[in-house]
Amino acid sequence: MKTRNNSLWLTIEQIVPWLVLAILLTYSYAKFFRHSYGFRVEVPTGLVMAVFEPQSEPTLKENDRIIQVGSVLLKDFRSDLGMPFFEGYKPGDNVPIKIERGGQTINISWKYPNFSRAEFFDQLNSEWFIAYFFWLAGVLTILLVRPKDESWLLMSLFNFLTATWVISGSGLSAYHIWYSAVVLRVALWLCVPVYLHLHWVFPRPLGKLPPLLVWIVYGVAVCFAAAQGLRLLPGGLYSLAFLIAVGGSLILLLIHMWRQPSIRRDFRLPLIVLMLAVAPGLVWVIVGNIIAVPFWYGSVGLLSLSLLPLTYLYIAFRRRLGTLEMRVNRFFTIYLFVILLGIIFLPFIAFLNQAVEFPGEALTISGISALLTAVAFIWGYSPFERLIDHRILGIPLTSKRLLETYSAHITTSLSLPDLIRVLQEEVFPSLLIRQFAFLQYDQGSLNVLSTFGLGEESLPKKQDLPDLIAQSSLYRSPDLLTGDQSYSWIRLILPLKLGDQLIGFWLLGRRDPDDLYSQQERPILSSLANLTAIALSNILQTQRLKSMYETNIKRYEQEKLRVAHDLHDSILNEMAALLIGGDAPVLPANFQQAYDALTERLREIVNDLRPPMLGFGLKLALEDFAENLMERKPDSVEIVADIQADGEWRYPDAVENNLYRIVQEACENSLRYAHAKRIMILGRLSEKEINIRVDDDGIGLNPEISLKPNDLLSNKHFGLVGMLERASLIGTEISINSKPNEGTQIQSIWKSKESI
Repeated sequence: MKTRNNSLWLTIEQIVPWLVLAILLTYSYAKFFRHSYGFRVEVPTGLVMAVFEPQSEPTLKENDRIIQVGSVLLKDFRSDLGMPFFEGYKPGDNVPIKIERGGQTINISWKYPNFSRAEFFDQLNSEWFIAYFFWLAGVLTILLVRPKDESWLLMSLFNFLTATWVISGSGLSAYHIWYSAVVLRVALWLCVPVYLHLHWVFPRPLGKLPPLLVWIVYGVAVCFAAAQGLRLLPGGLYSLAFLIAVGGSLILLLIHMWRQPSIRRDFRLPLIVLMLAVAPGLVWVIVGNIIAVPFWYGSVGLLSLSLLPLTYLYIAFRRRLGTLEMRVNRFFTIYLFVILLGIIFLPFIAFLNQAVEFPGEALTISGISALLTAVAFIWGYSPFERLIDHRILGIPLTSKRLLETYSAHITTSLSLPDLIRVLQEEVFPSLLIRQFAFLQYDQGSLNVLSTFGLGEESLPKKQDLPDLIAQSSLYRSPDLLTGDQSYSWIRLILPLKLGDQLIGFWLLGRRDPDDLYSQQERPILSSLANLTAIALSNILQTQRLKSMYETNIKRYEQEKLRVAHDLHDSILNEMAALLIGGDAPVLPANFQQAYDALTERLREIVNDLRPPMLGFGLKLALEDFAENLMERKPDSVEIVADIQADGEWRYPDAVENNLYRIVQEACENSLRYAHAKRIMILGRLSEKEINIRVDDDGIGLNPEISLKPNDLLSNKHFGLVGMLERASLIGTEISINSKPNEGTQIQSIWKSKESI
């Protein structure tokens, strides 16, 4: 909405806060110093609820029913909002009062008392002070919320009008003190259009309201307020205004949550606050029915309600608080924690106060309370703060631990998807960043690695690279940008550099609450960008090395295939030709035996270089491998192969070849180093998954040896390293479990990308 600067805005900003404060102070004075009647009465019924100034008989008692005070009949008093309760009397005068007690009418003389401490504390234990919190919320709206638009105006009026009817209705209006009953009714009628209008546009407008309709609703409400002020309407009609204002606001909020699902998270905080605000009062009622509780416990229960207006302001303008949002978050967290402690500890303290009686009990109970509070803050506040941040405010990581946490995360982010996940799910949400792009700079081109809240058309192109470099680390204020500027969504451009080498960019856009990236926060963001640059560089280098290794493996396999073909098609064929040639020389008798052994060994080498059965599938290849291995060691080892398959499935060549080599290496290790007597090759093959396990009963691995690749290399376990590398190439999970003298189990699980 466009901001405005007219007389109404200036009146709201410069006059209304002081006017409302004057009303609050006036009625606060009246409540405590002009309300000294010596008793409390339920005006609609005339029933005496409490007597604070016992006087000589005959006197007022609880449960008496007042009929007349002086010349004022109770029925006339109820119908005339301007009639005072003790009309024409001052403290020290004797006032004739007609009461009904036990079905009989009695006339008594009541001495109009001066200030009474008991009555003062009774008045103190009410909701009057909440009006000041609504006034404070209105002042904060005027001072802090920008821009000064329609929402700003409505929220200001909402708080000031609410403060007015709360203070005038906090026990004063029932006795018609200083026309408080009239002020209450006028304020409530004025609340009707303001409440409904505010909740139409809060937190986002439900639609465009016809200006004529707005003027009509406001005009009707002003007319009703004027008629109520002139006492032309029934005195009880104001309850209809209250019902329309509050009930209509609740209905509009439910419509917002139904039609705008994205705002539902914003309503978690007011719901939590509402529950905690009401809870102390409920606990007070429950505990009060069991044991006698001090009068101040009710005030503590009401104190929790004071958070409601500030919570409402926070939810309405959270996006506009700028750098204050984090401080306000901490305020709410501490306040909620204190209220929660009050709900838990105050009944316990009230019980101790009732049950324990000994000299110094007050000091002892105070010490216990202080100790419990300290322990609760030491051990309970941090988990509570994390819970509120994560579940209620939507902040996965606290800013003060962001660098430390991110540093720990990126050290374990071994792939680009892992790094992007940490950024998208933890880092940027913790900073309340709602738009960002993560770009890689590679030899003059820009590659998009990750985006959030943006379309492809919003991203810079190769030709925009000079502008990105020129504006790096500069804050692009939304107040200085227009929609026709290039990439006006970008607020901050952070280069990702490794030394002097540029390897990418962070483009940061919309951010709650007001797109502000403060001067104090930019160094933190730059540090995060530098950490990301290091992590990205390591990941890219790892990917290059992995790609080179994979290329070498493929070249190695191709070379083995070529050698196998040469041995099979050339050497073996030529050797066969030696024996069948017609001019073959006469050879020694043992030559045939040596020839056969050499031929058999060459065939084994050819089979190892390129298993021919792999052409018919992994299942047959593994079964053939187990059979050949058994033939090589017929007496020294038992080899069992149990490969289950629910179909004649074929997998990518690289998958079948590497899994075969992993099984081959595992069996060779069992034979050479573990001195196994029994080897089992177990497998289950399905369309989307391969699960193969090699078990042996050998001597196992040294428990002091780490299974990390670097540690295995340093201990010259090259075969195990080779298995891990092959598994990594095809995305296979491999686990190695071994205990000394209890054998070794190596399991490989491969899943197709479609099934993940």
